[in-house]
Amino acid sequence: MVTDKNAWIHELLYISYKDLPLPDVLKIVFEFLSVHMPITYLGIYKFFSGTMTRIAIYSPYENLLLSPEVFRIPDEFVTAVRQDNDNSGTWAGCRVTYTEGDSPHEKITKMLHPSGGTGIYMPLDYWTNYHQSRFISLHCVGACDYTQEQVDLCEEIRKPLGAALHDIFDRESGTRSRTPGVFPQRVESQGQAQVFHSLDEHIAQYIRHVIQHTNGRISGKNGAASILGLPPTTLWSKMRKLKINSGHL
Repeated sequence: MVTDKNAWIHELLYISYKDLPLPDVLKIVFEFLSVHMPITYLGIYKFFSGTMTRIAIYSPYENLLLSPEVFRIPDEFVTAVRQDNDNSGTWAGCRVTYTEGDSPHEKITKMLHPSGGTGIYMPLDYWTNYHQSRFISLHCVGACDYTQEQVDLCEEIRKPLGAALHDIFDRESGTRSRTPGVFPQRVESQGQAQVFHSLDEHIAQYIRHVIQHTNGRISGKNGAASILGLPPTTLWSKMRKLKINSGHL
């Protein structure tokens, strides 16, 4: 039995989102957040091997959808971000992002949003071993001053939203047709056979790594579910689907 009110709310949000199509989820989240803060558009992005790819995007302002579909981040920017000890660990939660400035973070944000402005970064997941991540970027074209209360609101919905999006990505992976605002990813061969593991295999390996870190503990404050940002019931469901046995890691 769940006794924490926040856990109840997280579970409710997760259940409300997980069976919806991706464009519908983005529209609902945009409309909800736009009541509480200025937003021009909302996008989901994936970073992998130095390349930023737009997974999906939503905005009622079609002429302001200026975020590129895919672009390469210079190696020196990626290295500078990884060596930025002052901000180490601060990207694990929601934070305000800017397009003006000379820091590597701001330069990358400018590439992501060439129209300029201010935004809020919402991380969804991160696989350290593979240097890849998925995140939501809420962006406001022009000068917008986001308050800590608005950032905290994004942080509050981040985990249940991320859990629901995990399920949606799993469901739509490999079977999703081209939908307005949702863009397929391409793998370009360079004349050599390339071997890729499935996303489920990557996720299973990461979950095993986290469970090993927690010595098999799934729920609770320092459990694997908390670290992964998932309700314990969702993590158990994923473990059954991926045939992960916490007692034999």
